[in-house]
Amino acid sequence: MRWIWIRHGETAENREGRYLGDADAPLNETGWKQARELAERLAGEKPVRLYTSDLLRTRQTAEQLGAVWKMAPRLEPELRELSFGEWERLTYEELMARDEERARRWYDDPFQVAPPGGETLAQLGERVDRWLHRVSRTAEQKTIAIVTHGGVIRWFQAAWLHRDPRLYWQMDGLRHGQAMMAETAGDGWRLCAETSEAKEESVRQDEHRV
Repeated sequence: MRWIWIRHGETAENREGRYLGDADAPLNETGWKQARELAERLAGEKPVRLYTSDLLRTRQTAEQLGAVWKMAPRLEPELRELSFGEWERLTYEELMARDEERARRWYDDPFQVAPPGGETLAQLGERVDRWLHRVSRTAEQKTIAIVTHGGVIRWFQAAWLHRDPRLYWQMDGLRHGQAMMAETAGDGWRLCAETSEAKEESVRQDEHRV
C-alpha cells in the first residue's frame, strides 16, 4: 500500500504567519502556482483514489491534481486541520497579547489543552486515526493520494511513521504545495520519496503555523 501525502498550497493567512485551522481560506497566487506545479510533477503517478479535506484551500489544490489524474476528489471532513477555535487567524504576537497563559499551556501539553472552542492534539489524532484505519481496510495494496494540512501530515509522521505521537512537535512536516510518499513496510510504514530535496525546517513551538 502506498500513500501520497500532499499539503495544500499557500494562503494569504499562511503568508502572514496566522493560525489557520478549520477556518476556510482560498489559495493565494503563490498557492495556485504551487498546486499547478505539483500536479505537473505528480502527473506520472497513478492513484486509484484522491481524497481531500473539505476545506477550500485543500479542495482547490486537489482539483489541480484531479484534472491531471482525471478523477474527482472525495471530500473528507476528518482530514481537516486542527481547529484553533478563538485563535483562528491570529498571529503568534496577537495570540500572546490576548491569551498568553493558555497558549503556553497548550504548547506545553497540546494533548490535554485546547484553544478556546478548538481541539486538543489528542482529538485531532483520534479523528485522523479513525479515518486512516478505515481507508487502510479498503485501499488494499494500491496507491491513494491525500490532500490535507500540515498538522494532519505531522500527525501521520509522528504516530504512524515513528509510532510515537509525542514526537509531533519535532516532525518536519511539508512545505505548502509539496508531497511525500509513504508505503507499508512489514507491520509499519516508511517514507519512500518526497517531491523536493529541501525539507521544511522543524517548526519551533512558538511558530506553529498551519
